[in-house]
Amino acid sequence: AGKSEKPDMNIFLKLKDLDRRIIFIFVALAVVIPLLKPIGFKVKPGEYVRSLHGFIDKLPEGTRVFMSFDYDPASAPELHPAAIAMMVHMFRKNLKPVCGANWPVGGDLANQALETAITKLKSSTDPKEKAMGEKLVDGRDYVNLGYKPGGIIQVKRMIASFLGPYPTDMTGKPTVTMPIFQNTDKRPFAMSDIGIIVSFTAGTGGIETYISVASEHKRPMAAGCTSVNIPRFYTYIQTKQMVGMTGGMPGAAEYETMIKFPGTATSGMDSQSICHLIIILFIILGNLAYIAESRVAARKS
Repeated sequence: AGKSEKPDMNIFLKLKDLDRRIIFIFVALAVVIPLLKPIGFKVKPGEYVRSLHGFIDKLPEGTRVFMSFDYDPASAPELHPAAIAMMVHMFRKNLKPVCGANWPVGGDLANQALETAITKLKSSTDPKEKAMGEKLVDGRDYVNLGYKPGGIIQVKRMIASFLGPYPTDMTGKPTVTMPIFQNTDKRPFAMSDIGIIVSFTAGTGGIETYISVASEHKRPMAAGCTSVNIPRFYTYIQTKQMVGMTGGMPGAAEYETMIKFPGTATSGMDSQSICHLIIILFIILGNLAYIAESRVAARKS
């Protein structure tokens, strides 16, 4: 009794009463600064992203790919970058995205992704990519069919007659005369003409809708999913029901790395990484403060 605490112990004791607003300021700076000035942390693509990229990369030119936008703006930071990166990859390979949606705002998000991907190509410093972006035509090189309600019922209708549920695209243009849906042998466009189904999934009504009727459409499938869904979707890859996936913002950043197209996911990973480091630091300091307080209490008892 009567002994003063050591100076270093006093520092940790003061941390116990640190104003939480200071922590919020540190986290805010960790988010904003890397977004304004990206650090460029190295992103190493994982197995499932490499598998999906490789599958799309090997599709023959002119293949139609169905992209299902099954999310809303709340999940856009995780899924939108992956959709944009895949579209850029497809346009580079002369593949043709056919966009649809099982979620009400999915059609609008598909429009945003298409506009962003095309703008990125048009503003490219590579003359070949710039010319490619300027030549893209709606209804010939890509199309947005928009949202249709019904979930599994809607997908079953597409399997029976792909254009049956979509007599027009999202803007009201007739689909039956669109060049993107014309086959060289003159037969009607069918689900069998789709090279792969990719669903950007935030919850129910996403890739699992297509998986549940896989025995009917028999198309390869892949997903872009939110981080919280990654563990659940591993099962579908292990059972070979999906050829690959992008998981959350890290997966989107990995796909951007694969196509050498740094976008919002890559810069977002800088912010996320710094935020995680800041949070870990404060957890360590909080534990040190707790240990210091426990030692002082034990000394006084």
